[in-house]
Amino acid sequence: MKHFIIKLTGVTLTIALLGGLVFSLFLPGYYIAILPFLLLFFFVVTLLIHAYQLKQSKKEIGKFARSNMLITFFKLVLFSVVAISYIAVDPKNALVFVICLMILYLIFTFLEVSEITRSSKENKKK
Repeated sequence: MKHFIIKLTGVTLTIALLGGLVFSLFLPGYYIAILPFLLLFFFVVTLLIHAYQLKQSKKEIGKFARSNMLITFFKLVLFSVVAISYIAVDPKNALVFVICLMILYLIFTFLEVSEITRSSKENKKK
């Protein structure tokens, strides 16, 4: 878990740095103040879900697969609620928000899936 926290923190800081550069140098008119909070939200959700999935991966494969599908559904619903809520509050910046949300979703999901796959392979070797 410690390895994942370090990797997750590194990815989050890298995204923050790259996002800061992109929005300050190339797209300054498109920056919205909620983006750092969105990044923090993804960090926390990914960390909590990964910790839960690590516990589930030690159980039998059927239970792990079912819980993994439920978690994926839960994440999609949660992120959809966040998107819809933001769009309702600030429809003017909806496109920028949704694009940033999707980019973060893809990055953090890729990280989460690759780490849980690596972790479950290590559990099988033991």
